[in-house]
This record gives sequence, structure tokens and C-alpha cells, in this order.
Amino acid sequence: MTEYQKQYEEAVKAGEIKTVSPTYVEFKKAGDAIVGLLKGRTVVESSRGQGSYNQYMVDTDKGMVKFALGQATDREIEVVLKPGNTYAFIFEGKEKLTGGRSVNKFNVVAFGPEARAGEGPDDDIPF
Repeated sequence: MTEYQKQYEEAVKAGEIKTVSPTYVEFKKAGDAIVGLLKGRTVVESSRGQGSYNQYMVDTDKGMVKFALGQATDREIEVVLKPGNTYAFIFEGKEKLTGGRSVNKFNVVAFGPEARAGEGPDDDIPF
């Protein structure tokens, strides 16, 4: 019979554990960035009744985090963002729109082996 509790306690003592519960991170000022390995994304229904948006989970140097980029950015990057690749999500600030609305602007940068290997020239991006 496997003794999971005992295995867990031994792993804690040996420092061989990793917390996978993400911490929620909010982008507050231009230049704020999250850098790490994209683990996945989930669709979240807006509490404001305006559809849904993605929540991204990224393994960073400081542990697992989750965050939202907003519907506009979700639509722009969803076809090129791939779990298992490394990215920098850089907040560029809010852009004012007509009607008193605003949108958060992000620069999302791929790096690491997948970005260097390239899957084609930049003009292959579908937008």
C-alpha cells in the first residue's frame, strides 16, 4: 500500500516540492511584466456579463502565477500562444477608446528554443 502522506512529508523535508497553486497577479503600471513558461489557459466568464476572457497560468522564477490580459489581447494572440513555450507578457498601459472606454495594451514576446527555431517568418502571424 502506498503511503502518500509519508511520501509528502519526506519530500517536504528534502525540499523536493513545488507549489502548483497559482497566485493571481494584476498588471498595474506600464512596464509590469510576467516572464516564464506558459502552462495553459482557461476561459473565465466575465462577472460583468460581457462575455468571457482567458486566464493564463505561467510558471515563473517566483512560482506559478495566473493573470488576465483582456478580450482584445486574447483575440490577438490566441492562435500563436502555445503552452510549453516561454513568453514575456509586458504591460504597456491603458489606451483610451471612444465612449469613455479603455483597453489594456500588452506586448507578448516569445523567447527560448521554440522562438529561435522559428515556425516561419514573422509574416506568418495571422493578423
